[in-house]
Amino acid sequence: MRPSPRQFASFLCSLSAVLAQDTGAGDDPAGREWIGGLPWSQWTRATGDWGGQRNELEAMGIEIAGGLTVDFASAWTGDVRRRLSAPSMLDFNAAFDLETLAGWARTIAYIDIYQIEGRDPTDDIGDAQGLSNLIGPDRRQIGELWVETWLDEHVRLKVGKVDFNSEFAFHEIGGEFVNSTAAIPPTIVGYPTYPDPATSVNVFYVPNERFYVGAAIYDGATADGFPTGSRGPSTFFSSNHSDSYFFAAEAGWSWTGDERWGSGRAVLGMFHHTADFERFDGGQDENTNGFWGSFEQHVWREDPTTDDGQGVGVFVAFGLADEAVSFCGRSFAIGAEWVGCFEGRDHDTLGFGIFHADLSDEALAGTPADETALELLYKIQVTPSLSLKPEFQYILNPGGQNGVDDVLVGLLRLEIQF
Repeated sequence: MRPSPRQFASFLCSLSAVLAQDTGAGDDPAGREWIGGLPWSQWTRATGDWGGQRNELEAMGIEIAGGLTVDFASAWTGDVRRRLSAPSMLDFNAAFDLETLAGWARTIAYIDIYQIEGRDPTDDIGDAQGLSNLIGPDRRQIGELWVETWLDEHVRLKVGKVDFNSEFAFHEIGGEFVNSTAAIPPTIVGYPTYPDPATSVNVFYVPNERFYVGAAIYDGATADGFPTGSRGPSTFFSSNHSDSYFFAAEAGWSWTGDERWGSGRAVLGMFHHTADFERFDGGQDENTNGFWGSFEQHVWREDPTTDDGQGVGVFVAFGLADEAVSFCGRSFAIGAEWVGCFEGRDHDTLGFGIFHADLSDEALAGTPADETALELLYKIQVTPSLSLKPEFQYILNPGGQNGVDDVLVGLLRLEIQF
């Protein structure tokens, strides 16, 4: 029987207690995140500094982190099954500063291991976009394992098993939304992101702090039925299982604000997947292409003299794909987040978003209507390491079906940073 997230979290706490037996590390004990120091409500990580051992590791160039995320979700209205689902993701990762450890300038190595388990609420509701970005098949895997270095002042190279969405098609505003379309357009066919990152080579040219252009090649085996999330590089160099690749390119611009108007960013990208795709009309395409783009802007800052993040930010994102092979031909997302909207709650976040999927109009696609999801959330930052996020999602035409009830979903996300 595999350990549950609760059991594993308990193990981590026990491990940190063992590491803490040598309490000589650290500076002022009263200011440390440990027993006898700061109260637990002020610790930035739930397991603290491990009696000073964590601080010593970080000084050596080794940073260890982790977290537990659980979604409690259930449909409240609609002609669907109304039962509680509680998918979870337990994560453990470590970053190694190889400049500090080995003298390799501007080079880091990273490993991320996680366990996904729990029933997908979409199985009951039938939505097309994915009402939770946490969902995935039950598995334990090395999700990411890569090395990143700067070849010179302007060229960044990352090689290894990488989450595509950590480098491409992301926006910095909107990270608190739970609906999957808020994170990445569903029009990107076969994208190698959570829960299926893939072996890849990523290169970025950054001529200045305002502009970048990047390109990458990823293992495309997931589109051939071989999930890359639970695999290493075995299919990247072509194999009996798959010889498919996912190519991506993106350009991005950013700018700083003035006074109340904050910073912003705009992105335009495209993808090409070389797998063979079944068309809804019964034919086959040897590859497929698509585009994405996003714009984000901090439209108001509460205090322009500080960098505390309080204020209002908005984002808009879109995606385009070939609806002959993609269940979603066009997607659109718009959202706003207000950090510190209530007096005395400087780190809480209020958010509202609209996520629309223009589902394929092909006769045999089985999606005669389009789906739209509205999301309203409020993130309560209980402590620096613990948050609760109650929210509602109202899904119109779930699954792109005519004549079905719209569904109101209640969801509570628990997040703990170890």
